Amino acid sequence: MLSHHRAPFLLVVLALIAFHGSLAAAPFRFLAWDDAMAARKFAIKSGEQMIEIKNLHPLKRTGTVNVGVETVPLLVAMDKKDAEGKPLAVEIKMPADLQSPLVLIIPDPKHPTGVKPFVIDDNTARFKWGTMRVLNATGKTAMIKVDQSVAQLPPNWTPVDIDPGGQVRNMGVQAAMKDKPTEILYSAVWEHDPDVRELIIVLPSQDARTGALEFKVIPENRKVMEAEAAAGRKP
Repeated sequence: MLSHHRAPFLLVVLALIAFHGSLAAAPFRFLAWDDAMAARKFAIKSGEQMIEIKNLHPLKRTGTVNVGVETVPLLVAMDKKDAEGKPLAVEIKMPADLQSPLVLIIPDPKHPTGVKPFVIDDNTARFKWGTMRVLNATGKTAMIKVDQSVAQLPPNWTPVDIDPGGQVRNMGVQAAMKDKPTEILYSAVWEHDPDVRELIIVLPSQDARTGALEFKVIPENRKVMEAEAAAGRKP
């Protein structure tokens, strides 16, 4: 009687272990803020596991790095050492219910590492193809108009998703600050493509000739990703 029930019970236990293991790791990707950040050497550390981050770029995500998250993961600045010669690190603060963490490596002169990691969920079920995910780094509430839709952008880097919908086409984009909605600070024509999703960071402009606002746009193309994945599977 006992042997009759032992096998199913063992299968249940193994299934639970496998399920727990799947939750204990996360597929991290990384994005450098600028060329200076991309040129530095970083690694991600969780527990005893440490993996160097390769191919950092300001306009393209790195490949996936699978790291356990049983403990708080750390971003290790391999080019910054403490008094004992050990690399300095900063915690990667993970929002709850995260599926596919994308870590933006942002300059922070106040931290010994010189950086501040900022994490958003990059899962395509939540950040869909054909949409724009906008982060406002101006420090003030802004407004953005895409085609005929207007969205408010909070000043605290809270992601705002915009889905223009439809097929490939050109569309007008304008931006202003909420306290001066009629003063257009940015105006351009962008191309919408349902196979492309765009991570957009709104910044104060460093060049007055280009306007008061600057848009940092990091596109990702579904067809390119699928082609790269298919090429990687070939023997």
